[in-house]
Amino acid sequence: MKKLFLLLFPLFINAQDVVIGGWKNYLSYNSASFICEANEKVYCVASGGLFFVNKEDNTINRMSKVQGLSDVSIKQIAHSNELNITIIVYENCNIDIIKNNQIFNISDIKRKEIIGIKKINNITIKEETAYLSTSFGLVLINLSANEIDDTYSVGVADELIINGCAFLGDSIFVATTNGIYISNINYPNLNDYSSWEIYENTQGNYDNIITYNGKIYSDNFSEIISASYNNNRLITTKTDTVFINNDNGFYKKLSHYKFEKIKYAIVDNQESIWVADSTHGLLKFINYEYEDRYIPESIIENQIHSIEYTNDVLIVSHGGKNFETAPGNKNGASILFKNNNWRNYNYYELKNARDIVEGVAIGDKIYLASYYNGIVELDNNEFVERYSWYNTNNGLDTISYWQNDNRMAISDLKIDKNGNMWGLLSSVDNPLFVKTKNNDWYKFSISPTQKFLFDELIIDDYNQKWGIKERGNGIFVYNDNNTIENPNDDQYIHLSTKIGNGNLPSNTVYCFANDLDGQIWVGTDEGIAVFYDPSTVFSGYNFDAQQILISEGEYGQYLLSEEKVKCISVDGANRKWIGTEKSGLFLLSHDGTEEILHFTKENSPLFSNSIIDIAINHTSGEIYIGTEKGMISYRYNAIKGTLTQGPTKVFPNPVREDYYGPIAISGLVRDANIKISDIAGNIVFESTSYGGQAIWNGKNINEERVSTGIYLVFSTDIHGKEKMVSKILFIH
Repeated sequence: MKKLFLLLFPLFINAQDVVIGGWKNYLSYNSASFICEANEKVYCVASGGLFFVNKEDNTINRMSKVQGLSDVSIKQIAHSNELNITIIVYENCNIDIIKNNQIFNISDIKRKEIIGIKKINNITIKEETAYLSTSFGLVLINLSANEIDDTYSVGVADELIINGCAFLGDSIFVATTNGIYISNINYPNLNDYSSWEIYENTQGNYDNIITYNGKIYSDNFSEIISASYNNNRLITTKTDTVFINNDNGFYKKLSHYKFEKIKYAIVDNQESIWVADSTHGLLKFINYEYEDRYIPESIIENQIHSIEYTNDVLIVSHGGKNFETAPGNKNGASILFKNNNWRNYNYYELKNARDIVEGVAIGDKIYLASYYNGIVELDNNEFVERYSWYNTNNGLDTISYWQNDNRMAISDLKIDKNGNMWGLLSSVDNPLFVKTKNNDWYKFSISPTQKFLFDELIIDDYNQKWGIKERGNGIFVYNDNNTIENPNDDQYIHLSTKIGNGNLPSNTVYCFANDLDGQIWVGTDEGIAVFYDPSTVFSGYNFDAQQILISEGEYGQYLLSEEKVKCISVDGANRKWIGTEKSGLFLLSHDGTEEILHFTKENSPLFSNSIIDIAINHTSGEIYIGTEKGMISYRYNAIKGTLTQGPTKVFPNPVREDYYGPIAISGLVRDANIKISDIAGNIVFESTSYGGQAIWNGKNINEERVSTGIYLVFSTDIHGKEKMVSKILFIH
């Protein structure tokens, strides 16, 4: 059993409020599925995440691995008022128990090998025991000891799936996939299936069973979505209606236009009605009148294809690429704007553009790439145009075998240093295209005979375009010689594993990155390779990529050669953040020879070891990490440096007596030399900035916490010019 501490943070924190080394949860909470009341809190399970509403002040609080939970993809939650204990079960059968602001994890069922289905369907609490209705029996959790007490088998050879459990007098009832079973709670051997018998000849599937007004209520009606009993009310739901029954046998019906896909409902201790609707979230009603809707602002769903932080805007694309049939994702893109507000653009707002796979921003415009319907333009956050072949002067080719619906599979978009937007289009004769800043469209061929499927596009420091060809076809490089309108001087080359023609570790390429030294880092299914001098690609001289040799004792191996490298991002200190398919997230030194950090779901709040994409806010140092289970961020110590020394910011400032974390000095020139002195001129700290940010631990050169006072920060640039850039008030 693992014990953790529960940390609760307010919902409205932004990146600058997250300390360096801190994590932030960006899970989706759009689809509510379950509710549980716990004194002054109402918990809601939504999109596999968990949040609660504090009824006293109406604040919303998220709970995830960032706050100390053990896992992701929550199934259900229950609370004991008598014990003041909360139990959480996950889709993978992991279990957390929360009491006294501590989290106790019980992972026995998650780790246990079970033949057939392994699933927890329901939780029923009686006294100090939580009875878990599962696909393999009735599991008893001792809430005081935080351990499994027993497992009851019901039905011959464990063939029955248990969906619910209830108690009446000395009797215990379970609802199963083949009737209701009953036994005496005091029977000494309830783990013997022969101790149970069928109740009143019931047959067929029963989804739940509840004790209500001295009677047993069983749910075997297909139109009933959920049934619960709390605060002397039996609450049943259909897709668009809630029924509330009191102990006198009277019931009322609640309907509302926001009820589209009801999943659960309760009545709380103040007789407010709470409804979980998978379309409209958590809804509250007082006296049967609609009161409010509760959904934490975030991305619309946890499926992520790409993340881009561009022009102070975070764009999360939810579409996908299926090269045989279109996936048809209609959730579009979730965009976090400068005002720290999210907005979700779906299929309908984007004028029928589905499968959004990429986004870029320039000025007040945002462009979204659809892997089916061309390019969508937003201006001042509102839809302006959807670009196709007919309004681009045929600048976007239509896929020949999909001409009936004018399909255009845009794979990626990038903005060059001149403000032109470049992109890739799969399965067409002229896949590389550009929309100039003057709104002229041009398209380019990279092969006279072949059509390719594409993934990422990047533009290097020499304005050359690099593109990934899918299905193990390597990469291409295109040089328009800075004459977009004149294709006669253009050059292109296809790179592969062949020596003299790229020397890639593998032709299966997943990602690119252009680092601060102009080098091109390439991620493949066999690790990383680097083109150290991209300017020589068309020179006729050797330009091949090189792998980085890492020494381990007497042996050496190529960097991450056994990993599928899915994404690479470069921070302000030119370090590389590497996302892998199965091994989590790495931070490597600027040259890749040193591993600085390695985060996995086992040693950090990461939701999954499968990393989809990474984006970096170079102003705050926040690293956005898209995983197969949703998005999370980590704030680290590097930001992009400035060209000339300007205003700086210190966070936190003042440094109070109870703060022992890192102190960040940002707004510096890249790799500046930093000195901190007391008011008398005594140097207490000296270091080099990480890009445009330096970190101080609040200690002097003797590793002692400094005294109360004002401390001066001096910065020296690459020309040796030193100036005082900030003051720090330190309270000991």
